[in-house]
Amino acid sequence: MFHKWPKYTVVFFSVLMLCLPGFLIHAQTGKQIVVIDPAHGGEDSGVLGVAKVAEKDLTLAMALALKKELDQEGNLAVILTRDSDKTLSVDDRKKSIAKINPAMVLSLHVNAGFGKHSSGFELYYPGFKGLEASPKGAKTNQANAGQYLNDTVKLARLVQKNLDGLFPRKGRGLREAVVPLAEGLVVPVLTVELGFATNPDEKKKLTSEKTQAEIAKALARSIKAFF
Repeated sequence: MFHKWPKYTVVFFSVLMLCLPGFLIHAQTGKQIVVIDPAHGGEDSGVLGVAKVAEKDLTLAMALALKKELDQEGNLAVILTRDSDKTLSVDDRKKSIAKINPAMVLSLHVNAGFGKHSSGFELYYPGFKGLEASPKGAKTNQANAGQYLNDTVKLARLVQKNLDGLFPRKGRGLREAVVPLAEGLVVPVLTVELGFATNPDEKKKLTSEKTQAEIAKALARSIKAFF
C-alpha cells in the first residue's frame, strides 16, 4: 500500500529515515539502544595516573569490554561514541547521541586525586542543574525531563549497587552536578568515575584485564536490570 500514499507522506518518511537512525533501530529490531561513551581520546589523554597511565586508554578498554558483555543480550543494541584512540569533542559526542536517540548513555571516566590516597568510585548525574545549564531558549517538555531524570537516578542506583558488590566500601556516593555531555540532551546520561588512576593500588586494578572484565560485568548487570 506504500505506493498509494500521497507524495508528501513519502517525502516525510524519507526525511524521517535520514534524521532518526535511533528510531529505525527500535522499529526494525525492537532493541533498546545503549550508548557507551569512553571519555577523552586521541589528543585528549584525560588524567594521567601512576606510571603515566592515561585515562583515555582505561576508559576505552572498559568500554570495549562492556560492549562485548552487552552484545550477548538479544534485546540491546550497543553503540560506542569511539572505538579507537581518536580525538572526539563533547559537542561531537552530543551530536551523535542526539541522532541516535538512545534509551540511555553511560559515560566512563577515571578519577585523579590530590596525592596517592584518594580512592573509590563516584557517580554523577545532571539532575535539575543539568536543565539549568541547557542553552537559553531551549524548549524542554517538563514531563519528559522529569522522566529521564528519574531514569538517570534509577540507573545510578543500580550501578552503585553492582559496583558496591565488586568494590566493597569504595563507593563515594551519587552526586548531582552539571554534566557537559548531558546538556541539551533529553535522555538519561550517567557519568561513572571508576576509580583513581593516581592511587597505585587502584591503578593496578584498573589496568588489569581481569578487573576490567569484572567492572564490565557489573555495569552490564546494571544496564540489564534498568530495562
